[in-house]
Amino acid sequence: MEYQSLLARAFNEADEFSLVWREEFKFQQSALSIDLKLSPFLISEQKTSSWPGTDLFGGFATLKKYSVSRESIALLNEVKSVYEWLAPKYPEDLAFYKNSKVLFWSIAHESEADFA
Repeated sequence: MEYQSLLARAFNEADEFSLVWREEFKFQQSALSIDLKLSPFLISEQKTSSWPGTDLFGGFATLKKYSVSRESIALLNEVKSVYEWLAPKYPEDLAFYKNSKVLFWSIAHESEADFA
């Protein structure tokens, strides 16, 4: 599915999305900028070793969940592919949810993504 179509579908069907901030990376300015721009939409953040599609064996990451809105989806358009959500340039592993249930997940560094 084309990335813009995915974002349009997410806008219509999802109420939250998440991005992952892995502890082992020193993030570039592009990641810090998107973090700042997305901050008004932040719902929660938690330190975890698992998120949709991934279970870490050693190490942790911060999973940040954001509300879906016209503005937050527009910010996700700053990248051109779901696989561009890759550290250290950006946070990783974009996922979408409806009522806390996963609708879509991705593992950018493995070029994997699917609807749940």
